[in-house]
Amino acid sequence: MRPTVVAAAVAAIVAAVVVASAAGRTQEPPPLPDADAFSSAVRENLARAERTAYLFVFKERRTDVHTNPFGRVGTDGSSLFEVYPSANRRLTYRRLIDRNGVPIPADDLAEQDREYRERVADMQRDLSREDADEQRRREVDAESARERGERRIADVVGTLQFNVEGRTTYEDVPAIVVSFTPRADARPETREGRLAQRFAGTIWIHEADAEVMRVEATSIDSLSFGFGLLARLGEGTEATLTRRAIEPDLWMPTQLTLKGRGRAALFLRSLVVDFAINWFDYERLEGDSATPFLDTRIEREAGAGPE
Repeated sequence: MRPTVVAAAVAAIVAAVVVASAAGRTQEPPPLPDADAFSSAVRENLARAERTAYLFVFKERRTDVHTNPFGRVGTDGSSLFEVYPSANRRLTYRRLIDRNGVPIPADDLAEQDREYRERVADMQRDLSREDADEQRRREVDAESARERGERRIADVVGTLQFNVEGRTTYEDVPAIVVSFTPRADARPETREGRLAQRFAGTIWIHEADAEVMRVEATSIDSLSFGFGLLARLGEGTEATLTRRAIEPDLWMPTQLTLKGRGRAALFLRSLVVDFAINWFDYERLEGDSATPFLDTRIEREAGAGPE
């Protein structure tokens, strides 16, 4: 299991809790907002953030994770990327600009840019050769991917029990608190559902904005890395997800963390994982482009090379 899989599962839990939150409405005291209307607003805000995420460039700083059975197992160092998303995920460009606080040399940046331009050119050639049947197949594949995503959310919903706890103050604003625990009789069918089954936790939702602010989840069972061959984190592993407003009416994820202790299976020694991803410096792009790095960084001036 990779930390990025944990990120996907935590995001699934965020989406699932607002789908299922209406189930707890009979427990809500009168002062709380209407459960159906509130959960609908939260779902729409999460969906809108997902739909528009590719319209923003941003920076991503992440802990380097080592799970090589012939080398180091654990976490060490950090990498900083400029991320240029695309509606076509294969065209998203993650440009490494700093490692452990040391800027990447200009020659290495230029080599990354060259490789990205080649990838774009190869994909454009492939698309130009596709016939109508192939393009329809790609559309069907895209629809199937969306359906798989919906099944994963439904699987998480069926795996967890949600309860609206009430209202509290979180970071000086009124927030609705929702707790979640695994269902004893759940039989999850997806990887996200099976992972969610190992967690219990709490979600804080900004009441006025109907936006998920914070997710805190703690594992109630062990978690395996590398199918259990590399490492296993013990019960009590903690995962968090934080979201913040990047525009007056739009929130995006700003941090994911994973902390736990366990054992490295192949080396029979203790293992400490303290993994973090931070997303910041969101900046809205001008227009809608499949390759925003090329449009905003290389072709801004005729004949200019990458910065």
